[in-house]
Amino acid sequence: MNHPWKNILNKITASIGRIVPIAKKEFIQFTRDRRSLLVFTFVPMFMLILFGYALNLDVKHVPTIIWDQSNSSLSREFIQSITDNEYFDIVKKVNSYNDIEYLINNGSAKVAFILPDDFDKKILKHENVQCQVILDGSESNTASSIIGYINYYTNNYNLKKVKEEFPGDLPFASVELVPRVWYNPELKTANFFVPGLIAFILMIMAVIATALSMVREKERNTVEQIIVSPIRMYELIIGKLSAPSLIALIAAVLVLLTGWVLFGVSVKGNLILLLIYTIVFLFTALGVGILVSVVSSSQQVAFFISVIVTLLPTLVFSGFIFPLKSMPLILQYISNIISAKYYLTALRGIILKGVGFYYLWEQMVYLLIFLVVIFIVSVIILKKRGLS
Repeated sequence: MNHPWKNILNKITASIGRIVPIAKKEFIQFTRDRRSLLVFTFVPMFMLILFGYALNLDVKHVPTIIWDQSNSSLSREFIQSITDNEYFDIVKKVNSYNDIEYLINNGSAKVAFILPDDFDKKILKHENVQCQVILDGSESNTASSIIGYINYYTNNYNLKKVKEEFPGDLPFASVELVPRVWYNPELKTANFFVPGLIAFILMIMAVIATALSMVREKERNTVEQIIVSPIRMYELIIGKLSAPSLIALIAAVLVLLTGWVLFGVSVKGNLILLLIYTIVFLFTALGVGILVSVVSSSQQVAFFISVIVTLLPTLVFSGFIFPLKSMPLILQYISNIISAKYYLTALRGIILKGVGFYYLWEQMVYLLIFLVVIFIVSVIILKKRGLS
């Protein structure tokens, strides 16, 4: 009598024997199509370099104009204290509102400082001085950042003056807030964007690679051969996903290395844990690629649908650029079905914060649920298409 374990081992061996030829064929097709291989391997690095430098929320070198009606030593000192940094570049000094209006309207300046003619007199009399600041609000994010810079440097100037006028232990009390930023103390945009770009790039590349691989069988009329073969649905899926998953994993490693070399974004957490999350996320993306291939009739259609179902959801609903808590409640609910949202949370936790599985176990649970659901749906659809 055969032992149950022996029967199970025989079934596994037979299944592997059917999977290996499909996987081998996929690898041969990818290696023969060198252009696609180069695209799927090196384009992610190129996208990281391009977006890493282009997507920058740091507002620096703001073109600034000055109308100093006082033109005194104190007014010049104040202007220097505000603009002597990398955030403001004085492009011109003007003498009227018309000049300010013209320069802001044609885009030559983003902010204008207007100092009154009695600036020095009020300072010397210890009176409050109101200086007008005109901002170009057509770029709201830039304007908000500029206001923050102005408040910061104005407070520094006021504090400096207070210390000069009330030295030592004279009866003057002040409150000074000392912020401390964790995980990204320099507030570098690259540290915020690189993990998001990794999730964004891997999602797009994995879905496209898988969808094109599956649709290729339709275009070559080899689907009928697969249908009449003894291969099972899960064996077909595993075999077809072998090459795209390996290429996507290599792309993930190259993206991480590029982020470290060019942007100094190193992995503070456990590399093994990062690899596990990346593999699970890649399989969710590959599952989406299978669904795309089922409804696509050609590689062009598969490519178009892949971009639609990955680009916008990953860009908007993952927290990559836009904070989810600021969105309407209905959009926050929609974000719960985007696997990139959970992977991105894990990425930022591992790469930037260096936290472990204890803090990120919920993300793994959601990714696994998404993975199971997507593959069950894929198997059901494939079965209805005639695979048994």
